[in-house]
Amino acid sequence: MMVTTSSKTDLAREALAAARRVRIRAGASAEAPISIFDLVEEHYRDEIELRFKAAPSLEGLYVRGEPSAGTTSIIIVSALRPAGRQRTTCAHELGHHVFGHGSSIDEVVEDGTSRRFEPNEHVANAFAAFLTMPKLGILKAFTDRDTRPELASPTTVYAVASQFGVGFTTLVNHLWLTLGAMSADRAAQLLKVAPKRMREELLGAAVPGELVLFDQHWRGRAIDLAVGDHVIVPPGAAVEADTLKFVSKRSGGDAHVAVRVGRGRVVDGDSGNAAYVRVSRAQYEGRALFRHLEESDDE
Repeated sequence: MMVTTSSKTDLAREALAAARRVRIRAGASAEAPISIFDLVEEHYRDEIELRFKAAPSLEGLYVRGEPSAGTTSIIIVSALRPAGRQRTTCAHELGHHVFGHGSSIDEVVEDGTSRRFEPNEHVANAFAAFLTMPKLGILKAFTDRDTRPELASPTTVYAVASQFGVGFTTLVNHLWLTLGAMSADRAAQLLKVAPKRMREELLGAAVPGELVLFDQHWRGRAIDLAVGDHVIVPPGAAVEADTLKFVSKRSGGDAHVAVRVGRGRVVDGDSGNAAYVRVSRAQYEGRALFRHLEESDDE
């Protein structure tokens, strides 16, 4: 098809409207961060089976079911991709389902690799962005932290990305290209900041896995980690979870590492803010429904 600005704009409008409908279906406000895995499991359980699989060359896979034949649709997310990327991929595959697309395989595409314009992929990408990073919620998250996207430090942008469960680079591009809330120059500056290097500076060491920044402004979803991931919480926050182990005091708070599968809670005494903590196995494979089940010590 001939790609025009108007055609992309129309697809973006359709994606935004669909994302709003899905949020309404899930009972989520227009600004709240969501857990996309929970949303699929709780509100599409009769339509979709969500699974994780270790697939090196795969971002995600959508297999359309046939309700008339009694089969459900399947979404598979690569267990080998970073956590933020997994959530974005899941939202993308849900977009294929919501728009009634056929089965689709989304392979890993290296940075800088171009691909031809495909309307179905474009609308699914836009849907995923609007669903996981709603404009009202994103802008409010910066306001809560007494700043705005154009002036925010890399650490603040990282904290907002953590709150919404997306990657640092994904959020910067969304603020710049989709929301128009950040200039191209500022986006270019932030995109030079390597998230891996930021994690090293925040933790004081190079460690594998993900890092979540939980602060007094966190709202709307649980802290989701895998064994080996780290979380930094406000100084003195109560960690009511044997799934986490204290590592060190940092300038931004107390660093903890996820050491076992299960659930718990973090409570910031100063602000009264609290969030559940859920830990899964590293590179978990299987039904999303069972990812936080505590493992038995019995053989």
